[in-house]
Amino acid sequence: MGPSVRRHAAARAADRKARQAATRWRHDGSEAQWARSDLPLRRLLSLWAAPVFAAGSALLAFLAAQTTAQADPPRSVYIVLAAICFAVAVFAIIDLQVIKRRTREEQRWHRPS
Repeated sequence: MGPSVRRHAAARAADRKARQAATRWRHDGSEAQWARSDLPLRRLLSLWAAPVFAAGSALLAFLAAQTTAQADPPRSVYIVLAAICFAVAVFAIIDLQVIKRRTREEQRWHRPS
């Protein structure tokens, strides 16, 4: 296989990849024509939720550590609530990364948000 054949194969692969990425913006008629996620609102909610739920998780973990055996809410309640808060905080951080990627993608394809 010569260098020109490899170059053409690479160009065809890049073209396929670009077309595949562009299919995200195609409409098939089953959705609203201009339906888009409200990325600024999602960013605001995630920026708020990540630190609040991380702090809540830390507080609940601290309370679980301080709970005695005779305490009214048992230690397991605090542990479960801390785990739920931690999961929400992680989800918010992941959502921030998704929002960042989609914003870059919109800018690349010159789409309004």
